[in-house]
Amino acid sequence: MKTLKAILLLLAAMAIVTACDPMEDESLRDKYVTNAGEPISKEELTSILSVTQPIPNQDDAVEGDQYVVLKNSRPELGGVWHYGIGTKITGSDNDTIIYGANGTYEIYYEAISNGKIVTSDIFTVNVTNVFDEWMGLFTGAKDKADTDAAKAWGFREVKWGSVCNMGAHGGWKYTSSGYTPESNFAWWGSVNLAQAGDQKIVFEIQGTKVKTYDKSGNLMNEGTFGFDRDQPETLVQGRLTTNIPVIGSNYDDLGQKKGSDNVFWILTLTDEYITLYHPQKYTGGGDWDDYGWYVYYESKE
Repeated sequence: MKTLKAILLLLAAMAIVTACDPMEDESLRDKYVTNAGEPISKEELTSILSVTQPIPNQDDAVEGDQYVVLKNSRPELGGVWHYGIGTKITGSDNDTIIYGANGTYEIYYEAISNGKIVTSDIFTVNVTNVFDEWMGLFTGAKDKADTDAAKAWGFREVKWGSVCNMGAHGGWKYTSSGYTPESNFAWWGSVNLAQAGDQKIVFEIQGTKVKTYDKSGNLMNEGTFGFDRDQPETLVQGRLTTNIPVIGSNYDDLGQKKGSDNVFWILTLTDEYITLYHPQKYTGGGDWDDYGWYVYYESKE
């Protein structure tokens, strides 16, 4: 960076000299610009740079591949790093970037060499270790190292008296009419809390396990879960997949199976509430024409 600042100061000085002494200006221009020599090549520049992820991912550690070390082995070759988060840059010759989200990032260096700007090849890094906020919501984990975290959820009786029901597809989209995912779209099969009983579903961070318990506290099923942020329709936040039936599944006329992927659309997900929808049609569903199964959970922690 000192080299970069020096060149900028030098160019400013040359501009001042122009107003005073044209002959001196030409001399400086010839020395530092016209005859400055060949700049470093793109290949040479790339060869003196390194982009590494020195910390391995571990199940019980927060730190991992989100820590990326940038190094320029010729610090006299001033410039800036561009590291793939909007337009953020760093001018340090040796720095550590900590990414806040998983993803693929492109990193490159722009140097000033003999009065010319030279850009390196692109370095690509994949970040997979950042703790997902949704995992915290489902399991109650504070971070990736919170390996014992588990969170119990039970039925939530919404204000019109249902914990689950078969209802109209897409009603949650019509917010201008005051609808929410918990509004009454029921067509049939509305079940209240007294009927359903005090069942529990527990999500655990270790092994992404999911367990269900009946109203007497007996284990019904144990499996695994996963989620993504795919949004198949408007105001669907993402998808939850389990390989066991969730609590309330005995009221789901579309059916759920143990050992198969049961895919639910996530309509509400907070640290207090979950609303899931099991659609009749995963694609091409008609609002108010097709239907699905709604279930409402609340945290029991």
